[in-house]
Amino acid sequence: MYQELYRYFIQHKSLHLPGIGSFILERKPAEADFINKCIHPPVYSISLEKDDVKPSLKFYAWLGAAFGISEKEAVIRFNDFVFDFKKQINDGGKVEWNGIGTISKGLGDSIRFNNEAYGSPLRAVPAEKVIREKAEHAVLVGERERTSVEMTEYFSNPDAKKSYWWVVPVTIALLAFMFIGWYLSDKGMNTSGVSNSVKLSPVTTGETHKEIR
Repeated sequence: MYQELYRYFIQHKSLHLPGIGSFILERKPAEADFINKCIHPPVYSISLEKDDVKPSLKFYAWLGAAFGISEKEAVIRFNDFVFDFKKQINDGGKVEWNGIGTISKGLGDSIRFNNEAYGSPLRAVPAEKVIREKAEHAVLVGERERTSVEMTEYFSNPDAKKSYWWVVPVTIALLAFMFIGWYLSDKGMNTSGVSNSVKLSPVTTGETHKEIR
């Protein structure tokens, strides 16, 4: 029975023994070790939780198929196994379950469980971070999609980030200022230098109408 129940436990990650508790297979995920440049494989550990959970009907169907007996006979055989299991512990004995651990009686009605060291059959694998400096990929800039190479060239070229729209109006203003300075220096600062020197005379025209009396 121990071997069949262990196989069920490995497949379903849990096993409920009424009056004892639930054995749970816990999995610690793989870990990246940047210092040693490797990835450690997942590690498994077994814990015993005190509860009153009873096995499901699917469990008895699985157990009956494993022994080649009916579900009713599987229920009877399993209950006999649990009864002997608890009796051995209550009498002060220890149950050494291969692959699970050692179960014994603790203080009062508690159950003491020492889980078996359950590592991983896998080994750590080397892992080094690969940096591709010139790898090209698409990036979204505003509403336009550009490549990482384009953006790198843009930020590495300071002239590309500057705008020279102000150069033309500043040049025009500077030329106008220079022209005004030259004109004033040539004509002087008096009013005659900046006004029209041509005298205006009124134009005399012929008689355009004749009064009739």
